[in-house]
Amino acid sequence: MLSRSTAKAAIGHGGGKSRLIPTTSTIHRLKSSGCPVTGPILKKVPTLPFVGSMIPQHSGVPEFQMSRQYEFNSEMRQKFGEFIHFGVPGFGVGLYGHMYTIFDPNEMAKVVRSEGAYPSGLIEKLWQWRRAMLESGSVLVSKKDSSSSDGESHDYGLFDKGEGWKRHRTFLQTGMLDPVAARGFLPGIVLAAESASSVAPLHSHNVNEYMNYTAFDMFCSFMFGKQMNTTSTSVSTDPTVRGENKENEQFVIAALGVFEKTNAMNLFPLEFLMAKFFPWYKTTKYQALQDDWDTVRDIGLRLIYDFVDRYDRDELDEMEKASYLAGAIERQRESNDITRDEMAELCLIALFVGVDTTSSVTAWNLVHLALNPECQEKLHAELMESLNAKGSNGGTRLNADVIGKKVSPYLHLCFRESHRATPAFSAAMWKGNSHNEVEIHGETLPQ
Repeated sequence: MLSRSTAKAAIGHGGGKSRLIPTTSTIHRLKSSGCPVTGPILKKVPTLPFVGSMIPQHSGVPEFQMSRQYEFNSEMRQKFGEFIHFGVPGFGVGLYGHMYTIFDPNEMAKVVRSEGAYPSGLIEKLWQWRRAMLESGSVLVSKKDSSSSDGESHDYGLFDKGEGWKRHRTFLQTGMLDPVAARGFLPGIVLAAESASSVAPLHSHNVNEYMNYTAFDMFCSFMFGKQMNTTSTSVSTDPTVRGENKENEQFVIAALGVFEKTNAMNLFPLEFLMAKFFPWYKTTKYQALQDDWDTVRDIGLRLIYDFVDRYDRDELDEMEKASYLAGAIERQRESNDITRDEMAELCLIALFVGVDTTSSVTAWNLVHLALNPECQEKLHAELMESLNAKGSNGGTRLNADVIGKKVSPYLHLCFRESHRATPAFSAAMWKGNSHNEVEIHGETLPQ
C-alpha cells in the first residue's frame, strides 16, 4: 500500500496568521553500479506484527493524534525523509501493515498509472464501514464466486475495486460533477446558505455544529431540491418545530458519529485485529459505530424512498425535479445499469459523507480567512464587486456567474490554497500496486 502525502509544510500559528515551516530536502545516494543518483533513500521504520509502527517507543514514529494529523506528516518527513516504509495495520498489507509514503508526485504517478481501469483507494480501507454495510444488508455488497487472495469473500461495490466499484462510481458521479447540472443545483444551495447565515449568531457557542447542520441543509438541497432548514430549526425555541425536524438532527449527529468512531478505531490496531480474526465478535467501539450507521441508514433511506414515491405520483415541485435524486431516478430507469435499491443506497452514501466532507472543507476555509484578515478583506471586496455586476435580483443574490472562476478568481485561489494547506485527509492519495511491481526512487516495490 502506498500513500502520497501532502506534508510539504507544517502549519503553525503566530501573530494571528498561518505560517509555513520548511521541511527536508532530497539527498544523494549511490546505486550499486557506482553511478551517483539524486533522490531520497528509502527509510525503513521498525515494525512489529499486529501493531506495525504504531508503538512510538519502539518505532520512533511520532504519536498520531487526529488533532495533529497535518503536523504528523511533516514530523515524519523531517525525521525519516521523503521515502518511508512503515506499518499501519488496517491500512497497510499483511500482519505488519506494511505501506510506503511517497512525497514526490512524479513518483506517485507511476503507481497511479500502473493500476489501470480499476484503481485502489482509501475508501476500500474503511473496514468498519464495509462491515457495517454487510451486517445491515446493504445491496451494494455481494457474495463473490470465490474468495480473493486476502480471504475476502464479498465484493463491496463502491467500497472496493473492480467492475462493481466502476459501475457504482460511474452512476454516482454522473449528473453530480457535470458543470451544467451544477448550475441547476446552485439556486437551492444558495437559499440553504442564506437561511443558515441568518441564524449564525445563535450557533456562536458551537461553530462546528453550525457548519455540520449547514452542510446537511446545503447537501439536501442538492440531493432532494428541498429546504430542510435544520440549521434554523435546531436552535428554535418552539418544541413543535424541533419535534417535526428531529430526524434531521439525528441523521447529522449519527453521520458525524460514524466518522468520529472510525477515526478513533483506526488509532487502535486491536480493533482491526479483532474484526479480522474474530468477525463474529463486536467490540464496544464497533457496536457504537454500527448503531450510528443504522440510524443513518434508516433515516436516509426513508427520505430517499419517500422522494421516489412522490416522484412516481408526480408530486415534485420544480426545484425537486431539478435535484440530483430526480435525475438519478431517470437515469436508473432508462439505463438499468444499477437496480432501484442500489441507486437508493448510493444516494444514501453521498448524503452521509456529504455532511462531514462539506462541513470540514468549509470550516477550514473560514479558519484560514480568519487567520489572514487581509485575504478575507480582499475576497470580500471581490465578491461584492462580482455580486453587483453579475448577481441575481438586481445584484443581491449569488448565482453561478458570481462565483465563476473568471468573475471571482481570488475565491478559487482561496479554495485551492486552503485545500493545499489542510486537505480533508493529510495523505492526498492512497494506492496499491496490485497489478505489478513498481520502481520508486530506484527501489523496486513488490506487487
